[in-house]
Amino acid sequence: MDINNISNHLSSKLNGAGSSGETGKSSEISVPKNGESVSDKVSLGDYKTPRGEELFAKIELEKLNQDSFNDLKTMKSKINEYHAAGEISPEAAAETELGQLLNNPDVWGEIANKILD
Repeated sequence: MDINNISNHLSSKLNGAGSSGETGKSSEISVPKNGESVSDKVSLGDYKTPRGEELFAKIELEKLNQDSFNDLKTMKSKINEYHAAGEISPEAAAETELGQLLNNPDVWGEIANKILD
């Protein structure tokens, strides 16, 4: 195609001249027959995701899982520290990070508010 004829080529495509494969079905309206129902549900089973998007989603899910697992390990170590200090004395348990949170009235107020909501 010549660059000088590009405007003629575009206008012929917009007007429909020279286009093949158009049958005019876009103007037809599909009406359900007796016994058929119209549904607004979308089925994602037939949707083919590109491989890149699927890989990206799996990587992001793995990152979230790893972060959650790290948070769980951190909390478990705090609980173990609290229990170990509790075996020594109740005062030692109260001095740990969890012990301070358990004795903080603001934390208990926040918990109560969440329960009420």
